[in-house]
Amino acid sequence: MSTFPEYLRQLDSDELRALVGARPDAFFPTPPSAGSLATRLALPGSASRALRQLTAADLAVLERLADAGAELEPVDATGMGDTSHLRELALVYGPDAQLRVSPGTLSALPPTWRVTDTLPPGAADALQCLPARERKVLQTLAASGGVGTTAAAGPDADPDAPVASLLAKGLLVRVNATTVRLPRPVRDAMRGTPPREYPLTQPAAPAVDQAAVDEAAASQGLDAVRQMRQLIVALLEAPVALNKDGSVGVRAEANLDKQLGFPVRLLVTAGESAGLVGRGNVDDQDVLAPTRDALTWLDARLAEQWAILLTGWLASPWRSDTGAKLLSADMHAPAVRHARATIARHAGRLDSLLFAAPLEAASFSPQLIHATVAEATALGGLAGAAPGLAPSTPLRALLGGGDVVAAADALVPEAVETLIAQGDMTIMAPGPLEPAMASFLERIAELESPGLASVWRVTEPSVRRGLDGGLTAGEIHAWLAAHVLDEVPQAITFLIDDTARGHGAIRAGAALSYVRSDDPALIAAAVERCGLRALAPTVAIADVALPKLVAALRTAGLQPTAEDGAGVALNVAPEPALVPATPSTLPAAPRVAPEQVEAIVAKLRAGEDDAGEGGSDAFETLRAAARARRHVTVGFVDTQGRGRTLTVLPLSVSAGQVDALDEAADRVVRIALPRITKVVLA
Repeated sequence: MSTFPEYLRQLDSDELRALVGARPDAFFPTPPSAGSLATRLALPGSASRALRQLTAADLAVLERLADAGAELEPVDATGMGDTSHLRELALVYGPDAQLRVSPGTLSALPPTWRVTDTLPPGAADALQCLPARERKVLQTLAASGGVGTTAAAGPDADPDAPVASLLAKGLLVRVNATTVRLPRPVRDAMRGTPPREYPLTQPAAPAVDQAAVDEAAASQGLDAVRQMRQLIVALLEAPVALNKDGSVGVRAEANLDKQLGFPVRLLVTAGESAGLVGRGNVDDQDVLAPTRDALTWLDARLAEQWAILLTGWLASPWRSDTGAKLLSADMHAPAVRHARATIARHAGRLDSLLFAAPLEAASFSPQLIHATVAEATALGGLAGAAPGLAPSTPLRALLGGGDVVAAADALVPEAVETLIAQGDMTIMAPGPLEPAMASFLERIAELESPGLASVWRVTEPSVRRGLDGGLTAGEIHAWLAAHVLDEVPQAITFLIDDTARGHGAIRAGAALSYVRSDDPALIAAAVERCGLRALAPTVAIADVALPKLVAALRTAGLQPTAEDGAGVALNVAPEPALVPATPSTLPAAPRVAPEQVEAIVAKLRAGEDDAGEGGSDAFETLRAAARARRHVTVGFVDTQGRGRTLTVLPLSVSAGQVDALDEAADRVVRIALPRITKVVLA
């Protein structure tokens, strides 16, 4: 076995099935031969997805193989570490005594990226006081990919030369006698970024009491459900006007925060992703408003509400931790969904992230990790105290593709129907409330202490809010009598009656609309403040519809009750403005059904005699030689159509051409890749 296609051709059916499961993206549509499959596995996108499945320990083994030259020639990998995961992903091939790195594997890694690099002791201080010439060398390498060729890299070079001095300080690494490399931690330190150390063994996981985690997560998750319900109700009553670019204005967001008593940014982004709130045109104005799905969500069970909210957050393409305007283009970052899932899976523990997902975690800023943990905690996805923070059972089910609602159902206690009212004007709910019951209580009381067991306080403004929404004193008394254990305290009863006594002293109806009251002074005040026309000392009419008249009277400081022609109280709240839902979806890893796997294996077996080699050997050999600083003999056709052969040192391979150093002529030559006929290691 000497080539990657030959290795793939020799795989048995079980090994092919395992490869389909590990690298499904390379098998659709089914490749006609092993040569075609080799080409697909070497594509940068496919190789990059495979590399992201590696741990830091896997990457360290891959680095040792690369350093030994396994990209160009077979090497003895005995003692280099466990290669089983690399084999499963077809990133290496061959027996341990003659192991090779598969084509395209190292090309898919970020340039000069290594997990085994560490910052030498004292390097941070040395960087602060570097001479100008040495600093320029580091800056040049940092700007040009991190690898450079120089005559001063050899052991016998002048020790006072900048490169030799940097090698002695550990700020550069010698690759060979003519090549140096800038270590990643040194480059990070130059940029002012704290260098990260990648653990090469699985960090010990902290002890976690999952039952305590789930209890805390359920309490926080149901509180997030309550806040989402309040946000939807507020938007039903008054949609928020949007800016021209579709974003929510800073002042509008601040007003919502103040009105509801909690920040709405996270809830809006999660709700938009879950399809509960959205943006649309209502009455020729672009607004943020609830969707029709939100009305269904309001009537759903608590466990369903929590599961939908948690799923919306994980699928959200919005970064709520930025300072950008809410729902603006600057907040939109679909790639954050992958990062959010990875961070949540490891509960934000940096050491675990750097071991299990080093390539992905390398781009995670401390701000992103902190924000993701805070969001997950606020929605009941994570709970506990650091370092014992852990995913709740519903989040584990969500990340694993399980039944989130069933997981939430097991944690949400049975809803209570009996409240405990006390003489200090508080009402205690000893457990979670069903949505309808919680909605009524929110109309007549203020939440003082959230949680699975909540405490509410009845106040004059809260009772007036319920009366303004169409409730009567009798309806409030009847509801409390039906749900409060024992008798309702007299203090609460008196407050409701006192507030209701003045609330309906002036009454409004449709004429277009009218106002009437037994108190002529109130009619006179309404005429003066609202521009009405008095018909009698106790009656006046208006030329606006009843809802607008009621709103105008309330603005003028009066407390009207709407009524129909028979004097029956009406709820004149306008029809809710609803907009279309635009839910987001969770990024899903490609999966292959068993019957598809069998069809793929059968087709590959039928075409296994195809001798195609994938057509990219010369290109990959050039790229590998450039990385390893190995000389190659290149056969090519020049611009006059003549065949030529040169032995060169490849410097870079990109944009359809190779730049190489012709040491015999002491010059750099540039050859177009389509003109190259063969490439052989010198």
